[in-house]
Amino acid sequence: MQGQTRLASAARDVGAHRPRVIAGVARPQSVTEVRAVVRRAAADGHRIYPISTGRNWGMGSGVPSTDDNVVVDLSGLDRIRSLDLDNGFAVVEPGVTQAQLAAELRDTPWLLNVTASCADTSVLGNALERGDGSVRSRIQDVAGIEAVMPDGSLVHTGGLDTWGRYRGRVAGPDLTGAFVQSNLGIVTAMAIALVPRPASFGLVHGRIPRDQVGRAVGALGTFLRRGNPAEGLLRVRDIALVPSRGGWTVPDGVDPELFTIVGPLLGSGETVQLAEELLRKALLEVEGAEGLRVLDATAVMPDDPLYPRALMAQGIPTCRGVHKALGVTSCDQIDTGKMGFLALLPQLPMESRSTDNILQVLRAAVECNGTAAMLEWNLISRNLANGVIQIFFDRDDADAASRAHRLRQDAGGLLRGHGCAIYRSDIDNSAADLYAQSTPDTLGMLRRLKTAMDPYGLVSPGRYSA
Repeated sequence: MQGQTRLASAARDVGAHRPRVIAGVARPQSVTEVRAVVRRAAADGHRIYPISTGRNWGMGSGVPSTDDNVVVDLSGLDRIRSLDLDNGFAVVEPGVTQAQLAAELRDTPWLLNVTASCADTSVLGNALERGDGSVRSRIQDVAGIEAVMPDGSLVHTGGLDTWGRYRGRVAGPDLTGAFVQSNLGIVTAMAIALVPRPASFGLVHGRIPRDQVGRAVGALGTFLRRGNPAEGLLRVRDIALVPSRGGWTVPDGVDPELFTIVGPLLGSGETVQLAEELLRKALLEVEGAEGLRVLDATAVMPDDPLYPRALMAQGIPTCRGVHKALGVTSCDQIDTGKMGFLALLPQLPMESRSTDNILQVLRAAVECNGTAAMLEWNLISRNLANGVIQIFFDRDDADAASRAHRLRQDAGGLLRGHGCAIYRSDIDNSAADLYAQSTPDTLGMLRRLKTAMDPYGLVSPGRYSA
């Protein structure tokens, strides 16, 4: 472990969160070494903060929630322990990236539910944080976990066995969910459910006037509730809320007068064709939706702006979208580049009037803070959407960074007040978001669970902590 050092957030965190004092860094290469790190930390009285690959951009990157933690960098645990190509499961360690697993699945009957983030992000880390893939929310992919507990013991849940194989759900309580967005232990392996490789890869794309957002979200909600015969996560995105003043920033090419409907339709050729017909019927009353296209994702060429989305529809991760949005040529530049980036992730309604109300509330927050925001509805279910609010800012401008963080705080409070829960938080707000959205009895139960599993508060203090 290295000695105590201060990590400046400007150097290590694209979100410019409050800098933390780091007590050291450990880089174990195996589960045995992780257990040794935990036992040593307990003996020395150090608190530890595990990260997978440290690419939790907009939420804190690889920086801990509190000061004086030893950061446990798990990127060296990078084995794909097993691939079950009969039943569609992979067992992966924290350092396994999207690119690594997707490459292993090439020419198999299965593909990875990839995210829009960089190809070198951790599959396990993103799933534990409830990230969204191109087909479904990644929480639906989590089948079982292996975790090192604060006393150094090794536990397995959900049917993941000690030999790194997934056998399916076993009898008795399943504690897998207890390790999602929690600080009970260090997750060292995860069983991931894969996506059957379809016969056809459709890609929905349409650019529609901004005043139709509410109508479009409501129509897509109706489409999903009536039954989408194809697989795939549809998104309503590129919704720019731009203030009338201030030195605000949005990615190049964003048009505040338009928004985008995009996402895959996966299945047989007949299934994709039926899904397209039903989708077009649902959007009949949305002005401008008549220009919506459903492309063959496998035929989209590399020079087409839709190429990154076409790759993701096929289970192929790419860094192109991230690079374009943040103005970099390498993901290693993101935490040190000129563009700053914050993310606020609320659950959002899928009904037209409620969507318009939420947009009105957020417009007021944007205007008040003089900072722009980019909105996205990820339609993960028939009930609610996972929202993504992206706030970009110039990191060389201290006032712009402050305004971005104020907007994150103001928008989060306003959304909660309108019934929109925050489903994933950053290092500055995870504990506060948990307290604001939980009952006293729930918080008491979480404290008792944490105390029983980790009596000395060894693992990830302040991370979704009660």
